[in-house]
Amino acid sequence: MRIHPSLSPRDLPALFDALPVPAAAVDRDGRLAAASAAWAALDPACAPGEPAAEAVRRILPCLAPAEVEALLSGSRDELACDAPGPGRTGPARLVRRPVEGSTAAAAVLALVELPPGADRYRRLVEEANDIMFALDRQGRFTEVNRLGYELSGYTPGELLGRPALDFVPPEQYARVAEALARIWAGDTVPMLEVEFVFKNGERRWFEVKGRTIVEDGVVTGTFHVARDITERRALAEARELLSRAAAAAPIVIWVVDMEGRYTLLEGGALARYGLRPGELVGQSIFEFNRDAPDVLAQVRRGLAGEAFTATGAWQDTTWEAHYVPLRDHEGRQVGLMAVILDITERVRAAEASARANRMEALAILAGGIAHDFNNLLVGILGNAALALLELPAGSPARPLLEEIQDAARRMADLSRQMLLFSGRSQVARQRVDINEVVAAAVAAAGSRVTFRPELAPGLPAVLGDPSQLRLAISAILENAAEASRPGDEVTVRTFAEDVPAERFAAAYPKPVPAGTYVVIEVRDSGEGIDPAIRDRIFEPFFTTRFTGRGLGLAAAAGVTRGHAGCILVDSVPGEGSTFRLCLPAAPDGSPPGS
Repeated sequence: MRIHPSLSPRDLPALFDALPVPAAAVDRDGRLAAASAAWAALDPACAPGEPAAEAVRRILPCLAPAEVEALLSGSRDELACDAPGPGRTGPARLVRRPVEGSTAAAAVLALVELPPGADRYRRLVEEANDIMFALDRQGRFTEVNRLGYELSGYTPGELLGRPALDFVPPEQYARVAEALARIWAGDTVPMLEVEFVFKNGERRWFEVKGRTIVEDGVVTGTFHVARDITERRALAEARELLSRAAAAAPIVIWVVDMEGRYTLLEGGALARYGLRPGELVGQSIFEFNRDAPDVLAQVRRGLAGEAFTATGAWQDTTWEAHYVPLRDHEGRQVGLMAVILDITERVRAAEASARANRMEALAILAGGIAHDFNNLLVGILGNAALALLELPAGSPARPLLEEIQDAARRMADLSRQMLLFSGRSQVARQRVDINEVVAAAVAAAGSRVTFRPELAPGLPAVLGDPSQLRLAISAILENAAEASRPGDEVTVRTFAEDVPAERFAAAYPKPVPAGTYVVIEVRDSGEGIDPAIRDRIFEPFFTTRFTGRGLGLAAAAGVTRGHAGCILVDSVPGEGSTFRLCLPAAPDGSPPGS
């Protein structure tokens, strides 16, 4: 607004008295210089020279002193008042415009009564659940609703007239300033996420949408709605952290709502089940598991409010599921979460340990029985031999005693095999060329199948008992022959290998140290081993052969165990089996033996 420079302060009242609206002039000292007749009609007590703030508060008694001060100082361009005042029954707006080029007045105040219903919209703004505020062309606060003051902790005097960027963290200045500039330019700006710093130092995130305020075709400011998304961002960050943690762990985590629809699916073990993170979100857990009644029963238990743990099998895995009902702040169940752990290796390790303990118990039992059995056989064989010495050659009792001796010798052989299985038999330690032992065992094997030796030259020696090692190798050869069809070929290889401990740990229950091992590998193309009995093939007296006694492989395992080695088995039903007897190489400087 401009007033001609020649207009003196004494001419100002005449000019303003002619204005048809409530208006007043304020001088540079903040005092009332002149008022229109319409203003005086609302405020008969107004007098030139009095502080303008007092006149304003009489016209608009609902305003706080800080608000009035912000208006008069130029920090705000306008103020709104919802409450009735002198000569008014509805809301009004007091507008301030600076005066340029005159010493008679510094600013002009004009009271604009708002149209019917404007107070209703004002109340909507004040009662809104979002912060609403307006900025002038310099980006300064001109209006803030009640929630803005309550949440931020600032008073109107501390906010109004201040640049909005003063309440934004410095690292976000550039981004917010750019968004404001684009709004002023008339661009459509996407929802902006920005932090505001409250009076107590707390920083909270808001989702802010802004637009320009246009009055009489002129852009006078910007209006903004800010929604607090601090908790939503924290939840999203927690969910992202959970997703990353779950993706790095061998687990599956899923969440369903009360209708059984997936709302979350994460976990590093999803790939094992042929799934991707989030793939099933929105789908029904009942439809996905329609062929798994056990799982569906567990889900229904969880949706009924029960927290529990269950185990189950899926394809070749064993899993453990922990079900936890999810509840809101009022305790109502809103869904179900399950954390699924793949415990296949744990179960296998427990089963292997149980087998090892069972085999150890059997070995102790077999060793004790064989020891006592041998003592009894010594008496039987000794007395039978003495009786034969006393009988004449043609005595009819001689054939009976000879049958007793033959049966006792077979019993002694059985006892020897039991002792070998127990690992308690005497081992004559000497350096052994394993190729010589294998060659002797192959030469003595039957002719039902063809054995094809592939013996690596220059193998390290092993420390052990040659006769026991030959018995163990012969037992494995005999097993391969019985598993093969007549005329089939069985490959017998020897080689040296540096074996890590992990190779043994994956297939053998007892710790076997890493190192250099001499390996005897027997590979057949027979019927293979049924997975249901694979863990029992080294148990004594277990056999699938009609004529077998079930001690051959048990004795081989005992001999290998007594020589600090182990036997590894690979078998595919219908494709044959491979037995690898691993013996530790003799250290350099070990005694040559006899």
